[in-house]
Amino acid sequence: MADPVHNVLLPITLPSTKSLRAAVACIIRDIQREHHETDQDTADKLGVSVGTVRNARNEQADLGALTIAKIGALYGAEAVAPYHALYGATAHGAASHDAAPLVELADALSALTKAASPKARLDTLPALKAAAEAIGGYIVTLERFRIAA
Repeated sequence: MADPVHNVLLPITLPSTKSLRAAVACIIRDIQREHHETDQDTADKLGVSVGTVRNARNEQADLGALTIAKIGALYGAEAVAPYHALYGATAHGAASHDAAPLVELADALSALTKAASPKARLDTLPALKAAAEAIGGYIVTLERFRIAA
């Protein structure tokens, strides 16, 4: 059987301990910089020891799934983007309203139907990203209902 880390059929390289620790360190450094937190502040919010935060920030240890989920819940889905990028995913926050993302989809479809040239298609990127974000948020909202049920 082929080594899965170098399997040409996979779209991305499989995460390693080193890449996981680098992603977690990036997450910790980003939230501390953006929220003006010390290791102690971050540890208190996450319910872990200051040593755990320090080791994670210095790429000396991993964080568990529960702690990573807490980071996403406390600081927003975008805070854990480096973690999701390890396996080619993105995270979306829950939709701010319960309505289906019809306006965003309509705007994106309108932009796409008007785009005749490659340059014009590139100009549709903002509308497409807005639609993707709205759809992602709506899916997250629905998933929360499914998990609660």
